[in-house]
Amino acid sequence: MELRCAEFDYTKNLAKQRELFHDAFPEVTDSSADSYNWLFHSFPNKENQSFEYCSYIGNEMVGYYAALPYRYKIGSEQTDVGLVCGVMTSSKHRGKGIFTQMGRYSTEKLSEHVPFTTGYPIRKSVIPGHLKVGWKIAFELPLYMKFIKSNSLLKSKIQGLSFLSVLINPLLGLYNQTVRSKVAKHYKTEIYDKIERIANYDDFVDEWLRTIPNALVKNSDFARWRYARPGQKYSFLVIRDGTKIVGFSVYCSVVKEGVPSYCLLDLSILPSNEDCLGLLYNTLFVEAKKNRIEAIMLMQSKYSAAKYKLLKNGFLKSPYKFYLIIKNLTNRFSDEQLLKEENWHLMWVDSDDL
Repeated sequence: MELRCAEFDYTKNLAKQRELFHDAFPEVTDSSADSYNWLFHSFPNKENQSFEYCSYIGNEMVGYYAALPYRYKIGSEQTDVGLVCGVMTSSKHRGKGIFTQMGRYSTEKLSEHVPFTTGYPIRKSVIPGHLKVGWKIAFELPLYMKFIKSNSLLKSKIQGLSFLSVLINPLLGLYNQTVRSKVAKHYKTEIYDKIERIANYDDFVDEWLRTIPNALVKNSDFARWRYARPGQKYSFLVIRDGTKIVGFSVYCSVVKEGVPSYCLLDLSILPSNEDCLGLLYNTLFVEAKKNRIEAIMLMQSKYSAAKYKLLKNGFLKSPYKFYLIIKNLTNRFSDEQLLKEENWHLMWVDSDDL
């Protein structure tokens, strides 16, 4: 039967979209309407909270494709950018070209609203479908991990060898004490449970934006929305020099592959204060140990990982990696501007994940 693409009307067809979501992502436990409404219909953009498209075979919804208008500074200009997320196709109709047709239709529609789109796939299997309709792979975003204890990792990955943790944990402790930056003592740390409580946050964002060619405008309006995901709790680590914020990180507690972990959604430092990195990492390490967290992880480009001294502070590049993919819809910005790794500072906060 013929595939029909259309704009998605959530007021009429949300039940069908939720049914498709459950079919496409059976491993995701939270498929509630609350999560959908937060992501697509509470975004702090008065003009457009989201762009949503779908496809049908007969009366059956078989595809869905959406984007959020994240605001970025690209060079000297601010613009909305389409973060593509929630893409799914029916398991009963895979192999029929639905993903490709949906991608072509949706990005053509998106070109009326945003100059380019971004995506962060980790599964290589979805990338060819994007490339067929004009997306380009910009660069890799490896997952970096710092292990604090080995108990859960050994238990989940190597059954019967969990007893080795009594030997490995002291070595990990020695490694983490040795491989770390110097802790500068003239800074002070603060930890918050609400973004609204952080004084001078927007001043920090404004100054930080001026130091990065292409950067997410993560001001307090955006941050209040981004860190209000239903069912998730976030902690905010602030490094100050006097009253001025010079370093900032956001993390949440999750269980990844059976390992209790901190995932860093954001890690931003003013270039003139990079000597605060040692204090920031040490504070995260102490908090993790206190809360029985066994690993700290973050997604960053290799360029940013060097800039933020991850290897020097005990983070190892894992075999897992995301990709930044971009579709330049209007050529308002050059591919050179958009595809160059050194122009970006990207982390999980730039995606819809976590």
